[in-house]
Order: sequence, then structure tokens, then C-alpha cells
Amino acid sequence: MQYIIDGKQSMTVLKDVRTLVADAIAAAVAYLEGTTPEKTTTYNNGAVDVPAKPSAIVTVTKDNVKAAIVDSGYYPASDFTNLP
Repeated sequence: MQYIIDGKQSMTVLKDVRTLVADAIAAAVAYLEGTTPEKTTTYNNGAVDVPAKPSAIVTVTKDNVKAAIVDSGYYPASDFTNLP
């Protein structure tokens, strides 16, 4: 992230582990309760359509780095220098 702030890197993709964990826990609980986890789409793996619930991703650039990583609570501002 510091490279993006410094202009050394144009972008990165953030997969917020808080969202990934929440989605994984919801799926595990559904299986434990004998129900089907929530799905929002399917992917064909070449043999069958596989139900899926993709987690949201955020494209982080210099224009949105503060909102994406600090304002969202993912990282503290003190971890970085020269935040916009």
C-alpha cells in the first residue's frame, strides 16, 4: 500500500479478510445446520455448474487508498506516510 501512496505502484486488489472470513463462517454454519449456503452465482468448471458466492474485492489506487484501507478500518493511518 505504501508503494501506491508513493506512486511506485499503480494499483492492487484488496480482498478484505474480514469479508472472506464472514462468508466462510456463514457457509460453514449453513452446512452444520444442514442447509445450503447462500449462493449468488455459478461457475462452470468444465464439468458442472458450481454454486458460488464470490466475496467483494476492491481495486485500490492512489485516488481511493485512504478510503479503501484506512477509512474502512482495515489498517490504521499510522502504518503509512504521506497519505493523501
